[in-house]
Amino acid sequence: MKQVIPMDSALGIIFALAGAAILQQALNMNTLPGMNVGPGLFPSIVGGGMAIMGAALTVQGWLERNLPEDDAPPLVTWFAAGVLAALIAVIVVMPYLGFLVAGTGFAAIIVRMSGGNWMKALIFSPVATALIYFTFTELMRVPLPSGILG
Repeated sequence: MKQVIPMDSALGIIFALAGAAILQQALNMNTLPGMNVGPGLFPSIVGGGMAIMGAALTVQGWLERNLPEDDAPPLVTWFAAGVLAALIAVIVVMPYLGFLVAGTGFAAIIVRMSGGNWMKALIFSPVATALIYFTFTELMRVPLPSGILG
């Protein structure tokens, strides 16, 4: 029987390498005078998280490679495709709508896609978005797009 690299492992390797590249670039960013944190903080967190989660996905995919065909996960799940589509959409609309509006919409979509009902999405999304907004703007003094609320 021919051994192939599982799709999850291949995607995990890609995410781990992309995360490592983002982290490397973020660590080379110079700090701005008068700022509590440098511009590389958030990209460092994202890059490190991508690298760690990519490595975990690689290991998980490799461990599950011998599952029977009926138990094997699909190559691309609808959830993963939906998250990617929502992420691309929020990146495109955030400069126009602002972080609070776009972030709340993004969080609501993710909650619904994860199996939560509308009530959970309507409660969680604005609270989580407001906490993230407060953390970045007030505690770390990092401006976020204001968009239509600006």
